Amino acid sequence: MRRHGTVVLTFHRVLTDAEIQRTASMLGMVVREKTFADFLAYASRECELVDLSRDPDWQSGSNLRLAITFDDGWADNASVAYQITRKHQAPMAIFIVTKRLGETLPFWPERAVAALDRASSGQDKSRSDIEQTIEELKKLPANERSRRVELLVVENPDAQATAPIDQTMNWEQVTQLYRGGVTFGSHTCTHEILTTIPLKNAQDEITASRTDIEEKLGAPCRLFSYPNGDCSAEVRELVQQAGYRFAFLNQAPGIWTESCDPYLIPRVNVCEYHLVDARGNFSALTFEYAVIWSAVKGLLRQMHAITLRKLRHSWRALLGRLIGAVRQEAS
Repeated sequence: MRRHGTVVLTFHRVLTDAEIQRTASMLGMVVREKTFADFLAYASRECELVDLSRDPDWQSGSNLRLAITFDDGWADNASVAYQITRKHQAPMAIFIVTKRLGETLPFWPERAVAALDRASSGQDKSRSDIEQTIEELKKLPANERSRRVELLVVENPDAQATAPIDQTMNWEQVTQLYRGGVTFGSHTCTHEILTTIPLKNAQDEITASRTDIEEKLGAPCRLFSYPNGDCSAEVRELVQQAGYRFAFLNQAPGIWTESCDPYLIPRVNVCEYHLVDARGNFSALTFEYAVIWSAVKGLLRQMHAITLRKLRHSWRALLGRLIGAVRQEAS
């Protein structure tokens, strides 16, 4: 791990126990405040924490390298997570959705969960069933998904008032955090999954969000993360053309190495159950197994794929030479 690069971690939200009971965010996006504090105490002591505002240093180090990123720009990133990172002098990068700042239930998954929670009140329907519904909605074309989500919201109008905790930070908070050393990147304008919308719309999401950030902060925006981690060759090309320096995925875990495509950098999603033991306390062993080993397996798969491609190329070249030699002999 020390030889090969940096493990980039994706967080979303840091909440208190009481807030977790009220949030419409799925549990796979949430870390408890105490868990995050204990994790950073460990990471700042045992690891090298990487500042994504700078280009990576590929020299071998003595400690495992970690980069701390947050997606979406939730208000708790400013009120909770930032305070903890400051205490431990840990660099953090936040990818914000520029047209959804300062809103309650700004993203369709939370709106759908809030509506489904209200609709299932008194019924035998667990949160895991609701989260499965969300995953199915993600697979739909954007227009059809929007239609179904808005239908759910219309059928459950009280859902909006049930989740005041689910707000994004506003531009004033973004500016304050930027002045305090936080690096900001784009997570598009509206958080549409870019592979499910027309390329022209995707281009607008990618370029306009960068313009918003640069105008508000008065500084270049170098970083981008793909909503839901979904990317295609065409979307990747749009991100590069828009002028970003690095772009981050969030689907297949791996390690950011010098050989990585700078617009397809792997990350590892982190939530509460990746960090705690059976008693709910932070566990370095759990983190190493659930997060670091996951990243290592991703790297090994990548190295295996590269080796296979090289072998296929070598066999094709050898076969070509043999066929040429046989033809020459026959002639």
